Amino acid sequence: MVESILVEDPISKTPSKPVSVLAAFAAGFDRVAAKPILILPPLVLDLFLWFGPHLTLPFLVPIVPDGISALVDSFGADPTVVEQMGVLQQMLNLFIERYNLISALSSLPAGMPFNLLAALASLPAGIPSLMAGVMPANTPIGQPQILEIGDLLSVVVVWAGLTVFGLGLGAFYHRWLAQQAAPKAEVAAGWIVWIRMVLLFLMVYIGGFLWIMFMVLLASIVGLLVPVIGTILLLIVLSLLFWAAVYMAFTAHGIVLYDFRVVKAMSESVRIVRQNLLSTAGFLFLCFFVTWLSMQVWVLPGDDSWYSLLALVGHAFVSATMLAASYIFYQSRRSWFVQMQASLADQATGGHNKPGLRS
Repeated sequence: MVESILVEDPISKTPSKPVSVLAAFAAGFDRVAAKPILILPPLVLDLFLWFGPHLTLPFLVPIVPDGISALVDSFGADPTVVEQMGVLQQMLNLFIERYNLISALSSLPAGMPFNLLAALASLPAGIPSLMAGVMPANTPIGQPQILEIGDLLSVVVVWAGLTVFGLGLGAFYHRWLAQQAAPKAEVAAGWIVWIRMVLLFLMVYIGGFLWIMFMVLLASIVGLLVPVIGTILLLIVLSLLFWAAVYMAFTAHGIVLYDFRVVKAMSESVRIVRQNLLSTAGFLFLCFFVTWLSMQVWVLPGDDSWYSLLALVGHAFVSATMLAASYIFYQSRRSWFVQMQASLADQATGGHNKPGLRS
């Protein structure tokens, strides 16, 4: 008599369902609430950008009117165009007056005008910052120390150095958050994450800039021939940029959690988002909504009010919660997808590869 013993095979089990969007946010909240020290990096960065020295670019102020005049000449003296250019000049002057080059330490600025565009242009690989976007001009203890930079070359060098250093800080912060979000994961080494974050930054911004310039040039040429088609082409470019940002939203997560190289992390992010498009869209929409809603509160205190400290603490907590939730969401969705692939592969082989069946 032959007795068959069926040993439990984990692959043959039905893959456990991934966490939902709300469950990921709840889990992220629990992680940060259980370890409030996680809010310290964004809080310290914001305090430094608020009370620390400000690197300003006064040499750009006289350049703006010349550039606006050239634009007006190219478009003609239409009253509507002149009015729009005047508004643009005021916005640029205000930006130059308030911009602090040290804010390059954060690739996740909050509170900037045109929040959606700023969010799409942000790289989810750095330390979140409220003051990098708000650009305060005053503090409760008076004017901050102003350090002026007088030429473009110095601006580029300082900006590049601060950006690389900021990505390094962000790499270690994301690694720390990932360890809290997924305690059993073997996250990549900090210096490896740093290098790959810099490579990701270069690929996204330099590659994106070249692609945008090419498409804008193409749209301009087409627009000269058929204006309507040129406008449609620009709308298509913006739409493609939006979906590219959505599909590659979890690139940094693959680098940190699974030690993927940059291109592999990008392709894995695209694959996971494609398989979970509705839930991913819901997660990202909720992130944008929470960010927008909370920003209505964070910007209420003035630059010179101590109440802004409460806004900084609130922003740091919400940002840490959303980042932790994103790591929980991504890991859960990828684990589920891998289990589904293994289950389907096992079914395709008819169970012949199961090591758990013996006589």
